[in-house]
Parts: sequence; C-alpha cells; structure tokens
Amino acid sequence: MNRTVSYIRQPDFRVPLAKVTPGMTLGRNLEMNGRLLLRHGAVLDPERIGKLGKFGVDYVHVVFGDEDLDIYKGLLCCQDKPPDYHHLQCTIRDTFLELVPAWARPANCARDEKVIKLVNTTIEHTFEVIFSSRRLFELLRLSRMFQLEPLKHCPVTWMYSLCVGAGLGYSLPTLLDLSLSALFYDIGMLKVPQDILSKPGRLTELEFAEIKKHVYFGRRLLEAVSDFGFSMPLVSFEHHEHYYGGGYPKNKRGDSIHEFSQIVGLTDKFAALMTTRFHRDRFQPYQAYEMLLAQTKTAVSPRIFVAFLKHVLLYPRGSRFRLSTGEIAVPLDVPIKAPTRPRVLITHSANGHELLGLQREHNLAADPDLRIESFAIMDQYPSNISPEDIETLSLLD
Repeated sequence: MNRTVSYIRQPDFRVPLAKVTPGMTLGRNLEMNGRLLLRHGAVLDPERIGKLGKFGVDYVHVVFGDEDLDIYKGLLCCQDKPPDYHHLQCTIRDTFLELVPAWARPANCARDEKVIKLVNTTIEHTFEVIFSSRRLFELLRLSRMFQLEPLKHCPVTWMYSLCVGAGLGYSLPTLLDLSLSALFYDIGMLKVPQDILSKPGRLTELEFAEIKKHVYFGRRLLEAVSDFGFSMPLVSFEHHEHYYGGGYPKNKRGDSIHEFSQIVGLTDKFAALMTTRFHRDRFQPYQAYEMLLAQTKTAVSPRIFVAFLKHVLLYPRGSRFRLSTGEIAVPLDVPIKAPTRPRVLITHSANGHELLGLQREHNLAADPDLRIESFAIMDQYPSNISPEDIETLSLLD
C-alpha cells in the first residue's frame, strides 16, 4: 500500500531579487525556460546575484535561519507604512494577551520550558511586525481583537500552533511566518452572514456552502497584506483540507497540504471544540481529544497529531479536578501516551476539606474506574472550593 511520507522541512520564502543579500541560501531549484540556473541549497554571492539580475530574474525562494530574523521581519512590511498609534502599542499588546484564556497561554499549556521560551519570543516578534504594518494592524482592529464570536477560538489556535511549530524545531523566521498565519487564518469568517454563524440548529446545505466561502474571503483579505508570498493567504485557504482527502475547498490530501495548514487545521479543530458556540457548549478536554484522535484516520495528519500531544498539555498547569469520587486533585504529570489519564495529587476530600499532611498521589492511567468529572484553573478560584461549587466550574471560563 502506498503511503505519503511526511517530513520536517523549513519552508522557503519568496523574496524580490532586489532585496536578496549575499549569504542567503536558495530554498528551491531556480529554473528559466526549462534551464536549471542554480540548485536548491546554493549560497547566493554578489556575482550570482548580479548574473540573476542580467537573466531577468525578479525573485527567488530562500531559506531563512535564526540569524536572518531581522532581515525577514524587514521584508514582511517594507512596502507598508507603520500605523500612527505607537503610544497605544503596549496597551494593545497587553490587552490582547489578556484575552487569551489562561489555559491556552504557553506557561500553562506547553510541556517544556524550551518551547515556552521560544513561543514567547515569537509572540514578541509577531507584535513588532503587526505594529510596523498599517494593514496588519487594521486586520487586528477589524477582528475586534478576536473577541467577535466567530473568531474567539483563534487566539487559542494561535498559541497551540506555535507550541507545535516550536516543538517541531522551526527557526524563528519560520515560527514568525506560522504565527501570523495561525493568528489571522479565520479572518474570512467576518464576511459570512451573522445570522448563519449564530444559527442555533443544524445548518442547511446552502448555509454550510456560505460558511465554506470564508476560506476564499480570508485568502483575498490576506493577499492584500502579503507582499512576499509568506504563508498567511495559503493557510487561510487550506486549513479545512483533510489529510486523507474529503476536505475543502480543493480536496487536497497528504503533504500537498502545506505543513502550516496541517498544524492550524488540527489546532483549529481542538480550539473550536474547547470553545462555546452558539449551538452547543464546549467539550471537556478528554472529549475533544477523543474526537481529534478519531480524525487521525480521516482529516488530521498523524505526525502533526503526535507533535501536538508531545508539546501541548491536554490538562494545563494550574488545573484542578473534581474526580468521580468527589475528591479534588491537581495534575502532577500528563503522559503523552495517555494524555486523558494524568498522574494527580489529591488535595481535598469529597466534602471539600483540605487534606493537610494527608495528600496522596494517584495514577489515573492505572485506575480506569476513576474519572475526571470537572475541572478549573487554580488561580481563578479560591482554595476552599467545595465539590458543589466545582460542579459548575470549568477551566475554560
């Protein structure tokens, strides 16, 4: 049986020849009229750049490393004008990050410190680029900081995508490209009629066809801010393609779908399941995980799914569980092979009393009869929380 083989590859970036500097590396073979001019991996020196200009080459695809981050950031918006709100930038940045749910912030949802540090660094570069571009800033304003109902899950998708990309070993320029793509990928939803998006019941075929147009709307909006072929329009267009076919809009499959689109497609599904919608309540993490696991045979890349489990905690730090016994516990370890069955520390009895000196560990993976029934973020609720209170609480509030 033929199988599509996935592999990790740093994406290349389309750069005008006039912006190419000596030392850049070609990301693709460069051909003209069927003639190979330079092979993938060739280092561009002044002589080669000059010859390419004489051949009439307008642009090349290059690979950026961490040392090229400043060059890449300059290319993103060099034809744009910065917005005139510099005095508001810090306030806007802090306000936006506060709108990201506590459970989806890197310090809580990423498994290891290296990924947390890399994601936080990428977030800072992302805001620097947004605040350097009037057009990107306008997209942020248009989304009302992603607090409009159709876009509320996007900041969660953004954080999860960065955790996966950092875990896969992406360079900073590549992570920045993924960051912008994962932030604005669903912006086309703003063009879908609100009465369809807010419909509480099942959609008709015609209504679903209207929703599917958002990938075209998103691509059109993002092409207007994408001077150098970075990945925002493509990810917006492809994030509903399925790894084994059957997705939309082009029914692509396998690695013909851009790796960023595979990542955002998966994290979008998980974020949407963990977010309340007009027509349903949010799901518990174990329910969302089981739904995502089922899609590894249809829609989701198995390799990206494994990367997600390796680098994103299903039950974030600071979680507090109510177990089926009525006892309250906190997670100690969330195993990759059994992410819905963490090892926990039981801190409160079933009647809500703190077990001072009597706290005990319990491995849920070894006890299939014990279940997590509800959970909350520890820093959002008082320590003397009762089982009755926790019944109505959710980590996602």
